[in-house]
Amino acid sequence: MRREDKNVIIDKLTEQIKQYPHFYLTDTSTLNAADTSALRRKCFEKDVKLVVVKNTLLRKALEKCEKADFSPLFETLNGFTSIMFTEVSNAP
Repeated sequence: MRREDKNVIIDKLTEQIKQYPHFYLTDTSTLNAADTSALRRKCFEKDVKLVVVKNTLLRKALEKCEKADFSPLFETLNGFTSIMFTEVSNAP
């Protein structure tokens, strides 16, 4: 992936972090295709945006975001990481 493409993804993630009042980091590595599809369907029904991200790109987006200090989250960024964006904190 080219650096320009990575920067676009980082900028988009940063905007989403700023836009949504709540987000959750999830590990979806153990889900099979059917379970992943069911999770995406439930997220859509609850108006939760589910995005699978590369850990390094998410870390850079969190570092770039001036909304808060997200450094305590960095140690959890390993394996497959998905991020859920939501307007309502208890929706996921």
